[in-house]
Amino acid sequence: MQDRYAGDIGDFGKFSLLRSLFASPENTLGVIWYKFPDESHNWDGRHIDYITNPQYRACDLELVQCLSKVVTGERSISHLERLNILPDKTVYFSEALDFHTIYTTQTNAHKTARRNGRLKWLENAINAISQCNIVFVDPDNGLEIPSIPNIHQMKSGKYTYFSELEPIFNNKDACVIYHHLNMNESHESQIRFRAQQLKDKMPSIHTVFAIRFWPYSPRAFFVCSTDGYARTMRSKIQHYINGPCRTGWDTYYEA
Repeated sequence: MQDRYAGDIGDFGKFSLLRSLFASPENTLGVIWYKFPDESHNWDGRHIDYITNPQYRACDLELVQCLSKVVTGERSISHLERLNILPDKTVYFSEALDFHTIYTTQTNAHKTARRNGRLKWLENAINAISQCNIVFVDPDNGLEIPSIPNIHQMKSGKYTYFSELEPIFNNKDACVIYHHLNMNESHESQIRFRAQQLKDKMPSIHTVFAIRFWPYSPRAFFVCSTDGYARTMRSKIQHYINGPCRTGWDTYYEA
């Protein structure tokens, strides 16, 4: 997640989903932003015309009104947090993954420093969400990719790694992961592969539910659930994608 994306269509999708699935007072939600420094090489974050779209307003008018304040004002993660879009008990972890801007060379010393910084960041994130039963992981790009296999690499901050997700998910009822889809393969095949990959890499996961939010830049949301929570998640997700908020959502899949 980058500050410049705050309030765009992707935020509407993620907040709408989280508000629908985890509004119950017995849940305590933790959000790990995976905050990455702003980049300026593209026009990502410009898709904000949803705020006048009657279909999105019918889905969650209060959410649209909150996000309108962001897109017309300060576009930042901290602004999103201050608006209380998610339940009152929500815990946010917004420590930046900016080690590549401090340790900028490919020397072994700087690689080690970036790796140690990432490990400390993970420790802090896990501590921050220790009292939460639900966690949302919001990497800039999504799940790790073969070309960036190591956490010391310069662009590793744009991804979440399976080695991080397992301790993050430990003792949680559910974990939601944001993941951008690419144009190399069909979205359905990517979603199926990644859902199965999550199950294979994380033994504590019982069921992975996957849905696609397709407007502009398609992304998938993977909802990883324990055995005891899977039935609840299945019911809530199906109700969500077949209700007033169905605009933009499709490709429901379970692994």
